[in-house]
Amino acid sequence: MRTVDFLDALFDTLPADAVVVAGLGRTGEEVYRRRPAQSLLTDTMGDVAALSLGIALAAPELTVVGLDTDGSFLMNLSVLPVLGSVMPALANYALAVLDNGIYESGGGLPSRTCVLDWLSLFAGVGIQARLVASSDLSLEGVVGAGTVLIATVTNDDPPTPVTKHLDGVESSYLMERAVSAARGRPLRKPARKS
Repeated sequence: MRTVDFLDALFDTLPADAVVVAGLGRTGEEVYRRRPAQSLLTDTMGDVAALSLGIALAAPELTVVGLDTDGSFLMNLSVLPVLGSVMPALANYALAVLDNGIYESGGGLPSRTCVLDWLSLFAGVGIQARLVASSDLSLEGVVGAGTVLIATVTNDDPPTPVTKHLDGVESSYLMERAVSAARGRPLRKPARKS
């Protein structure tokens, strides 16, 4: 399955006000095309799970989805124990890892040189992950307590042209506006300098 196929199926099931955290590269570009104002698009690798989990914990009334990639997720495995301890009780959060086996944005080097059993990795912290195949893209109701999706993607087409005209800082301001609006709260005011 291609990244766009998975994202199309996922976004078809999400509420209109759901917020998304995605990393750089193809996944971030595709998310930006779908929800630019409701997405936090990071400029770093290894942060998607932690940032999206933090938003879900701080705003339990919002639906939050972290869209990570295999290379990015593997760069911050220290988030696993935290996921294991809080995800089972979070009804507003889902994490999806799109696995293409390479660092696509970094030139196509392998993201790992051994077999990786994603289900066992997450089971090690008490999370039952679900493998998503192209033959089963029915993702209705995926956001819920302890939801982790692993989608193996094969993108034979070249990465989509870059259309994202913002960086992670500007994206964070858009996310803050979206979260404030969805929660019915005013935006925070900048600190005053004396």
